[in-house]
Amino acid sequence: MVSKKITVKHYLNKRAKAKFLNKEKYFPLYIQIIVNGKKAQIKSKINEHLKIYRSDVERITKNNESMNALLMEGYVSDKFFEEIKKLKIFPLNHLLMDEVVVITRIISLQQPFTNEDFTLNNFSDDYSKYTEEITSKLDSKIKEFYQKELKAIFLKSIDQDDNRDIFKITNYLIHFVNWNNSFSNFYESTFEIIPSEIKQIENLLSNELRTQIKAFMAYHSKVNLLKRFFEKRELGKISTLSYLDWQTDIREFVYKEFDQLFGEQKALQYVVSLESLLTSDLKAVQ
Repeated sequence: MVSKKITVKHYLNKRAKAKFLNKEKYFPLYIQIIVNGKKAQIKSKINEHLKIYRSDVERITKNNESMNALLMEGYVSDKFFEEIKKLKIFPLNHLLMDEVVVITRIISLQQPFTNEDFTLNNFSDDYSKYTEEITSKLDSKIKEFYQKELKAIFLKSIDQDDNRDIFKITNYLIHFVNWNNSFSNFYESTFEIIPSEIKQIENLLSNELRTQIKAFMAYHSKVNLLKRFFEKRELGKISTLSYLDWQTDIREFVYKEFDQLFGEQKALQYVVSLESLLTSDLKAVQ
């Protein structure tokens, strides 16, 4: 009988090429996952979340730059790995524990014991998508869709004499705006400078995109509140506001905030719109 248990355990991948520091071997930190007889091994991501804990890391390594660099690459020695767990070293042990919780939650959402299509194939990709920072994800998707519709409006207005204003505005937005900046930065600053022109373009956008922009800007105004409410840094947890957090906590929190501001119907419309952005390239949860 296959055990209905989700096993998630960290280990050092000693099949990988070791790195050396003071003649001691350092190996990449990996995770073994066992669910319903299915197995997967993926690289741990806790090193990606160590930047905000840099001062704690420097304290742990006593400012050893070489050891800092190895930790930031996700490499740990046998001895240090055992010390992390035994002494519960902050924030490393806490990040390890939180990573186990996060992966277990991701798998649980896919109902592995009742879903016949459940698989651990490509779980590393699922892990990346579910732990991606949602504010930057929302921003990049809005920017992608906005630019796409902007170009379509521009091309349509090229040979239309009665749409010269639209041509000039879209030409400016496409070719003279620095799109390396965030959409929220672009929208707030540009709307402040040329509000009537931006509104003119917005009237030509699809209803779906107009709603997404309004929903995202409403969400963006609540980001700092969200970060304070879901404060994780002091607990030594993975600090991003992720899609997993959206699924389990943030969606409901945002809905309640929107409900107070816009009413139930608009709040639901905005939350559904944000969900569509977040899942536009994410495998649907079964």
